[in-house]
Amino acid sequence: MIISVGFIRSASQVLVKELDWVQNSLQSRLVDVTDMPDINLQALFISDNEHFNSLAGLLEKEKAFYPILDANDESLTYSDFEQLPAQAFKDLYLKVLNRWTMHQNFNSLENIWNLTTHFRDLWKKDRITYFEELWYWMKRNLGAVDLTIIFNDVIKSEEKDENNEKRERPKLVQSLLTGSKKGHFHQGGQKEKELMQNYLDKFHDIFEITEFNGMKGQFVATAQVERSPMMIMARAAQLNQLQRSLLQALFNGLQS
Repeated sequence: MIISVGFIRSASQVLVKELDWVQNSLQSRLVDVTDMPDINLQALFISDNEHFNSLAGLLEKEKAFYPILDANDESLTYSDFEQLPAQAFKDLYLKVLNRWTMHQNFNSLENIWNLTTHFRDLWKKDRITYFEELWYWMKRNLGAVDLTIIFNDVIKSEEKDENNEKRERPKLVQSLLTGSKKGHFHQGGQKEKELMQNYLDKFHDIFEITEFNGMKGQFVATAQVERSPMMIMARAAQLNQLQRSLLQALFNGLQS
């Protein structure tokens, strides 16, 4: 798992520090601000109001994906950030992540009735949008670096009948919505089929976290909505009791 945090150096450049979570090693690189929409940042610091004003349009779009923070609130200068060792960087990131996800979690809890009603309606009327919005909601509430949802899908497949004539028939397949900053749909293959089969005995529960390894930042959960199973896999630095309860509440609410 790679944690990427940026600090705006100027109106045209951002210093991005990348932490290898397992190896606890850091790398730094300067990137052009125009490349920011293509970078999977987990946080961004800014200390100069002039830079903020000049980049307001870009930052307005980016703030939907990660927290944009005033470095002065953390008593953090550009030079401090540039020289941060790996452990100090990790501690800063966890502090920022906890604050960000807690805000998302409490906001979701305060609106849990409207949230579950909205997702139930999408489940019945528009499955594509359901998975798109669920993916985005989970990524924000988990503070996930990347996220994959695997689910059963039905496609039309041409098969020969007993008379050797081609006919369209429904075929059960596994699809997935996966990505880091944004999710993309793909049709699964043998790997996804085997994954769903391996976790078959877990789908009797509405929602279950089957694995979380904080040292590696790995998260796996199984869920079902109206007996339709899905697997959720993510890389995330933490999974606290508030997040566990929120996920359980959401999937419980989707059943009624």
